[in-house]
Amino acid sequence: MFLRLSGFILSIALLVFVIFQKKIRKWGKVGLVVVALFLVLFMAYLNIFPRHPAPHPTGDMVVRTDTVFYRYESNLADMLTHGNEREIPIKVWYPDGAEENQHPLLIFSPGSFGTAESNETMYLELASRGYVVMGISHPYHSFSSKMSDGRTIRANSGFLWSVVTSEGVKNMEGNLASLREWTQVRIDDINVILDKLLDAQIDNEYESLIDRERIVLSGHSLGGAAALAVGRDRCEEIRAMVVLEAPFARDIIGIDGDQYVFTDEAYPLPILHVYSDSLITTMDEIATYEMNVRLLHSDNPMYVNKHISGVGHLGLTDMALLSPILTNMLDRGADTRKAPETLLELNRYVLEFLDEFVSASTP
Repeated sequence: MFLRLSGFILSIALLVFVIFQKKIRKWGKVGLVVVALFLVLFMAYLNIFPRHPAPHPTGDMVVRTDTVFYRYESNLADMLTHGNEREIPIKVWYPDGAEENQHPLLIFSPGSFGTAESNETMYLELASRGYVVMGISHPYHSFSSKMSDGRTIRANSGFLWSVVTSEGVKNMEGNLASLREWTQVRIDDINVILDKLLDAQIDNEYESLIDRERIVLSGHSLGGAAALAVGRDRCEEIRAMVVLEAPFARDIIGIDGDQYVFTDEAYPLPILHVYSDSLITTMDEIATYEMNVRLLHSDNPMYVNKHISGVGHLGLTDMALLSPILTNMLDRGADTRKAPETLLELNRYVLEFLDEFVSASTP
């Protein structure tokens, strides 16, 4: 980091020197300015996107990857990708030499603008230990979704704007309506994946590898909120939940003044819920996180809560490997530790939880 920053400073100094150098001929000076400017931009890129290497998976199995596409008819007109259908790109991580009906499955829905690869460090770790992992790209929600016909669909500007300008407690009804609208897209996508995986009539390469008694739903932020909703609705088909800092948005059943009213029904599945510094100390002050507070203080052993210190909300994803500076800016300076350390700690909590609640081949 020090060398990259020093290089950036020196490149700026070189650019300034060339600009104010009067002894260089005009066209020669123009060429040197262009070269110096390119060097400044290059060094800036290296500082903003240093691409720290991800931690290596520790399991014994070689990991393979593939991409599959599921389509379904949807009544969400602005979310359609092919006529009256919506296509979901799903990236699959699986162990080499995988055997039929043997492997637990984890389905992951990323945060608001996240892609299928948003937590790849975790996926690789799990796949190296025998899991099949499916990471979802949600077209129009994910920053970029590559479709089966080669098109790339970017995040919908209306969705982006609504997330950025959300008023929270200033507009309780509007905020709840937005949460329900945003999560519905994710809920539909996850449900379609589950329907196809659990349909006995479907038997393709990846569905045949999965132990249908050991399915885990997972997600970060908005994706975690959607996963929690599906987990409650389909608890007999899901073994456990792994959630990274997400509200129980679909457990809200009403509004009372400046508070949301949550269902009194206990959550029916084991949950690992991981929190960052961005939320852990202020959660009881945020209306949408009332259910999280309940589970945080619950003595039920199937509700496992972990706090990773020195990291912010986006720091719980692999974005911190790609650009720690940008991630820290968006997390308002909360990311004070190196990304690989954070991701290794996250992996440890996930593995410990799954070993206890999922690894056995029977419930």
